[in-house]
Amino acid sequence: MDEKFKEVQAPKAVEKVLKELKDIMPTELPKRLPPRTEVSHAIELESGAKLLVFAPYCMASPELEKLSRQLKKLFNVGYICPSKSPYGALVLCLKKHDESLQLCIDYWVFNKIHMKNK
Repeated sequence: MDEKFKEVQAPKAVEKVLKELKDIMPTELPKRLPPRTEVSHAIELESGAKLLVFAPYCMASPELEKLSRQLKKLFNVGYICPSKSPYGALVLCLKKHDESLQLCIDYWVFNKIHMKNK
C-alpha cells in the first residue's frame, strides 16, 4: 500500500468515547428516516431574493452513472423522495486520491440568499 494512503488512527479521546458507547452505536445506518414530528422546518429566503437558475454542468458517463447509482440507493432506502421544490443545487463529481468519484453538492448560490438562522 502507498505510504500516503495508510489508514489514519483516530485520536485516543475519540477511541475512548467510541469504546465506552459501542453498545449503543449501530453497526450500520438505519434503513429509513425517523418518523415525522409536530415541528415542521422551513428555509426562508431574504426578502426580495430571487433564486438564480443555472443550466446543469455536463457530466461524463462515469459521473452520470455514479450520480444515478447514488440517487437510486438513497431513494430505495427512503433517505430521499421526489421533490417539487423550485430549488435545486448543482452536483459535481470530484476524484478522490484512490481515483474513485466523490459526489459534491454545490449550494453556494442558495447559501447567499437564505436567511441565516443562528
